[in-house]
Amino acid sequence: MKLVALVVVALVLALLYLVVQPLAGKGPRWAGPPAEAARLESTVRALVKLGPRHDQAGMAKAADFLEAQLRALGLSPVFQDYRFEKGNYRNLSVQLGPQAGPRLVVGAHYDVRGPFPGADDNSSGTAGLLELARLFQAHPPSLRTELIFYPREEVQGMGSAVHARSLPPGAVSAMVVLEMIGCFDQPQRFPWKPLGWLYPSLGDYIVVVGRPQDFFLVRTLKRALAAAGGQVQSINAPEIIPGIGNSDHRNYWLQGIHAAMVTDTAWYRNPRYHTARDTPETLDYLRMAKVIDGIAAAVSEIPR
Repeated sequence: MKLVALVVVALVLALLYLVVQPLAGKGPRWAGPPAEAARLESTVRALVKLGPRHDQAGMAKAADFLEAQLRALGLSPVFQDYRFEKGNYRNLSVQLGPQAGPRLVVGAHYDVRGPFPGADDNSSGTAGLLELARLFQAHPPSLRTELIFYPREEVQGMGSAVHARSLPPGAVSAMVVLEMIGCFDQPQRFPWKPLGWLYPSLGDYIVVVGRPQDFFLVRTLKRALAAAGGQVQSINAPEIIPGIGNSDHRNYWLQGIHAAMVTDTAWYRNPRYHTARDTPETLDYLRMAKVIDGIAAAVSEIPR
């Protein structure tokens, strides 16, 4: 009986290690220029100032804004235009680092659910991705990296699905999505009560989310984010847990690509999620900057 008990305990501990990765440690620090909180805030405010981004006209206006910002950085965005339900939509992407070999994709969606400001969801991720473009333009990553901005994450006809389906086999080694990265210091809720035993009840941390098979991708991201100075947690779990696959990364899973989400956990933390109260004043730009520094450091460390 003692042996059985020991085996059960060992299995439980192994499962917890797989899910939570409590001993991931810290990875390399970003060697380029740091992300700037003021720039992140300026971009979030500019996106919100564009007005609603839940319809074709609003998304087109956001795409034009992002194109102008990328060109101001000296980058030449590539467009992937597509039609959905008689509307025209656009993915915008830039490639940095070497132009050969399998690439890492880092993405964020620029649309909003309903006629709301969408500061956290997802101006925060979009601003972070634009700041990442600035950092990589100044200090190129050592491996091929594509940054891509998507429309229609909140509704059918997702730009990320169009992009993921267009990829030749083996073209992309991994994908990371920035999905709401600005809300901190709120009570943390969980889809399943037992998860509350594994994670802090105060949401003062960013979370890296992946499936069990994305273990090493999640680990690399977690280590780099920890090295950047922020609080970070992670979860490797199947999609049966609500929220695990609720962003653009899932479309890459469907194509057999390792993918992970970096998030403040959306409705499990942010009381302003999908409301008119999701405004720029509610975000923590200093901690957002640490998230972007961590992502920048992780890019060259993610296994290809």
